[in-house]
Amino acid sequence: MRLSTTGRLTRSACVATIVALFLSVTVLAASAEENPKGFTIQYGNALEIERNDGQVKIKLGGRIQGDFASIHVSDFLNLAVPGEEGEGEGEGVEFRRARLYISGELFKRIIFKAQYDFTGNPTAFNDVYIGMKGLGPVGTVRVGHVKEPFGLEELNSSKYITFMERAIGTIFDSGRNFGLMANNHHLDSRLTWAIGIFAPTDDQGSFFSDETTFNATGRITGLPYYEEDGRKLLHLGAAMSFRYARDFTGRIRQRPEAHLAAFYLDTGDFQRDSATLIDVELGWVHGPLSLQGEYTHSWINRPAAPTASLHAGYIQVSYFLTGEHRGYKKSAGRFTWAEVKKSLDPANGGWGAWQIAARYSGIDLRDSGLNGGVEKNVTVGINWHPFSNTRLMLNYVWADVDDSGDEDRSSFGITNASGHAHIIQARAQLEF
Repeated sequence: MRLSTTGRLTRSACVATIVALFLSVTVLAASAEENPKGFTIQYGNALEIERNDGQVKIKLGGRIQGDFASIHVSDFLNLAVPGEEGEGEGEGVEFRRARLYISGELFKRIIFKAQYDFTGNPTAFNDVYIGMKGLGPVGTVRVGHVKEPFGLEELNSSKYITFMERAIGTIFDSGRNFGLMANNHHLDSRLTWAIGIFAPTDDQGSFFSDETTFNATGRITGLPYYEEDGRKLLHLGAAMSFRYARDFTGRIRQRPEAHLAAFYLDTGDFQRDSATLIDVELGWVHGPLSLQGEYTHSWINRPAAPTASLHAGYIQVSYFLTGEHRGYKKSAGRFTWAEVKKSLDPANGGWGAWQIAARYSGIDLRDSGLNGGVEKNVTVGINWHPFSNTRLMLNYVWADVDDSGDEDRSSFGITNASGHAHIIQARAQLEF
């Protein structure tokens, strides 16, 4: 198999493109009074520009997430996991995400989005696609770099997830790849589906291989209970993904639920022909109280080796002390932002929204000759939303790593080890 990537995108090119688009639309808006087809500008967690006839809609926005973490691990685990990002123990800071995007709708049919993350080098694609909506039973079709429809926690935006990091089991999710995807919603958006075929691309949306390689992924969700505009709801969902790549070199490795931590779990490189994954989802909201959980199972078919069966899951609970509730987008079957009842204004009794949460998650990467280790995490957190687009987060993560397998993993940087990690981390987040 032969792979190659091209077309690296520099930060300066991204910034220049976005600034040029912003200035061109601003000029049009400034002359709205002289133009019968003038523009209206407003702000609602993003700059929204709309032509008066509704034929053109543009949004400009982004997010900043600045993180701090203090990581302490047991001596044996610290020696066993040297860590490619550091020594596995200590303190650190990073910009977890720094994104800009422009999205819009043209002629009430064409949709597009171009979003870039500046925390890596080179700059990474995120959602970069064009599409068309209103296609009858097909609904909306997108072509480009998009998230595969798999996993509630993965499809929930990083702006709105309850904890700083997603549960460790989301390592099975494909994330974003280049593909063709269709989705639609029915029964007053209480039933949604999405299906697509994708090429497993890099962070620039590029992929090339002389072997047939693709992912076929689909998801369906339902709302058997939905009351009070989402203040009370029950979400059920399931997804399936078939990933084919003949004689493909795979590897599964995962950090605990802290991005600055080292990789404690690692299967090393292995050959596979295909993999089949299933995922089941549960979400429940009753006013300020919310539950969410998922279970994911992966069957990996390997040449001249038994099929490996790996799995992961999590369950989490959260509660808004100030009475808010988690937002939910019916047409997409996922959670969104929470509307703050009283924004920060101490003189008038406004202290924002306060949320507490706890999660238990686990993953098992050991089966049939694969030895990636086993890990369980307990995460507790508190979130303060001074305003609806601003959030300060504090998490404590306890990670229990159990690697009692017989296979030696020292060839890829990890020796067999069991131990604990204690992690305190914080984030300042702004959506604009």
